[in-house]
Amino acid sequence: MYILIKLFQITLLLFISFTLHLITWTPSLLIENIVNFTIIGLFIAAGYLVYLVMKRVYDTQKKRNVYISTLYALLLFCYLGFFAIAQIGVSFGKSKYLKSYAYDTSTFYTYQTVDGGTEVSMKDAHLPIRSLPIATFSDKNVSLKKEDTFLYAVADTLYVKIYDFKHNTIMEDLNNKEKND
Repeated sequence: MYILIKLFQITLLLFISFTLHLITWTPSLLIENIVNFTIIGLFIAAGYLVYLVMKRVYDTQKKRNVYISTLYALLLFCYLGFFAIAQIGVSFGKSKYLKSYAYDTSTFYTYQTVDGGTEVSMKDAHLPIRSLPIATFSDKNVSLKKEDTFLYAVADTLYVKIYDFKHNTIMEDLNNKEKND
């Protein structure tokens, strides 16, 4: 029963670190450092729990067998490695931060997607995370521009309303991608 409890604790720590890695945080060096050190600390704590399991397995064996202890250690460290590889895989699918734009009380971020496009996100009002993309464009050089009460995504052949400041709403109809004068 002890081993199952420790395995559950290891899984919980690894799941929390994976979740922290999945959350799209606002582009802040302080927040990124705190999150990264927390993830490293969670992995170290999980490694210590693996050590406790291995010590318990070795101590409870009637006939001390190094091969069985080594096999358990290998399986548990492979379990830790699976979560590490999954986090590395997820990081390759994340967007790269380009620029932030602050208008009144709203902050918008532009990110370069993995396929070379641009996505626009908002900062959450209460948490240091960014929203899901409110608009995604295939153009690479998209910038944001505020005119009157609207936010526009502007590029060479692109001039699209993406946000209404008056009503604090995202524009749903982004099909008009031609430049309006």
